[in-house]
Amino acid sequence: MDVALAPAGSVVAPTKLCVPDGDGASPPPRRAYAPGRLQAASTARLALVDGRGARALAAGDGRPVAWLALDPEDADPVRLWRCAIAALRVLRPGFGVDAEAMLAAGPAALTDAVVPLVAAEAATLPEAIMVVLDRCGALGERAAEALPSLTTWLARAPEGSLLVVADAPPAVAAALRDAAGEHATLALDGTVAEADAGATPRTAGTPSARFDGALAAREPATAAAIVAAVWPATLARGEQATVQAWLHELPPKVAAAEPDLFLVRLWATLERGALSTAERQLAEPRVAPELRARGRLLHANDALRRGDLPALAARIEAAAQDDPADGYWHTADALLRAHEALWRGHPRVAHRHFARAAGLAHRHGDRYALTAALGYLALLAAEGGDDDAARRRLGRLEDLADADPAVAEHPVAIGGALAEGRLLELAGALESSVAPLGRAIALARRGGSRFERAEPRLRLGAVHRACQRPELADVLEAEALEILAGCPATGGRLAGRATAVAPATARRDALSPSERAVLRMLPSGLSQREIGAGLFLSVNTVKTHCRNIYTKLGAQSRDEAVARAHQQGLL
Repeated sequence: MDVALAPAGSVVAPTKLCVPDGDGASPPPRRAYAPGRLQAASTARLALVDGRGARALAAGDGRPVAWLALDPEDADPVRLWRCAIAALRVLRPGFGVDAEAMLAAGPAALTDAVVPLVAAEAATLPEAIMVVLDRCGALGERAAEALPSLTTWLARAPEGSLLVVADAPPAVAAALRDAAGEHATLALDGTVAEADAGATPRTAGTPSARFDGALAAREPATAAAIVAAVWPATLARGEQATVQAWLHELPPKVAAAEPDLFLVRLWATLERGALSTAERQLAEPRVAPELRARGRLLHANDALRRGDLPALAARIEAAAQDDPADGYWHTADALLRAHEALWRGHPRVAHRHFARAAGLAHRHGDRYALTAALGYLALLAAEGGDDDAARRRLGRLEDLADADPAVAEHPVAIGGALAEGRLLELAGALESSVAPLGRAIALARRGGSRFERAEPRLRLGAVHRACQRPELADVLEAEALEILAGCPATGGRLAGRATAVAPATARRDALSPSERAVLRMLPSGLSQREIGAGLFLSVNTVKTHCRNIYTKLGAQSRDEAVARAHQQGLL
């Protein structure tokens, strides 16, 4: 999508970063709460309190405090972490510059890139810190959107740090308590107030505040114009949830009447998989030709994401009827044609289109398109035996990432990670290829096409099998086959590899390949999160596999499952 490459940061009101005085006096003294409980806070990782308790901890705990008062718009998890970085910057000027830039990659980059980087940098601070999220109830029904990133923080935060969440809704508090574990949860007074979400206004002067004001004044056309003016920069900052919330709140007829909302409405429609609605939007008679031309490319890109090569070809040709004098349009057209050729198994044609896309992207200053094109050019060079060309292109990708860390965390970087892994694999450095191929899997989870999600799994599966790790290969290859099974057409670049691995992934017993891989790691004593990291699975997926293992083996615990697996010859 054509979005302005706005600065990753956004203004955070200084008042959000200050510990409030409460009723105008100094913050409540430490003795307002039981001394024993306050002492426990020094070793806990999570404190669930009310606003008064948060102020008491900030005043009396002794750790440096990064304070953030939440507003309703902070329900967007990307904005939440932008504000959290600003709060940490109060403790150390310049904190989190790279992490803030990575936020432009969107919410999918939070849990495995942005939050771990923030945690790693926080560990370099001279003292353990307290991070306070005040007025969590202001997030309202959307508070749960913050949970994945907050649970990641609890798992990755530096030793001795404390996350204080004030006025968390009950469901959010319960989820955080579960994530923190039995030795890491603290509630100072036994009760957590449920704040009135409507009582906290949005930060004055922000687009969200002006949008709310226009709707409150019964001026929906003004609200639509506000969104039309700011959605490109908002998406460029990665705040996708904010844009989707605006569109949800606008009356549909008002949104359709605002010409400059056409592209973002189509994007949101495709994101939720409403393909028939997208077709109707593309056929709207009042759409300007240049906007319809870009919309058709969005439509084609959706076919690529779903792995539908026949639809991709048809939609590219439909878009080609427009052929506007638009550098962005021609760059996107070249990339789509390159992907169609690549996944159909025509590397020379793909190389020609990727090269054209790279030239156009360089000319127009499109870092994201240039990253995508260079990555796949490096991959094609590596597979064609031109290692020098592959390394030169990977070097250019490093320069782009140094200039803008966000591009390295965006799905456009999949090709580069694949290229690095394949270059090492083809050179015989199998163990060294594991990390970049694993990174390609992680990047693809954030929005890659079905082909981009399947290929690194197939490649990494082959590496693990060659390194005598069949249990890991089974998991990856089974996942790849499941992903490719959703593609409307077969054949092309991945067909041979997928056919070769299909017999190896057939079930040998009642446990699936993924479950067998998890089972083999249960005796290790690793946590479920550590097992997931080793198998490239999310912790929730590992939990699901463990439940299935227990059920199939008739076990009630991890130790019992291991014992039964030994009895049945599965270990």
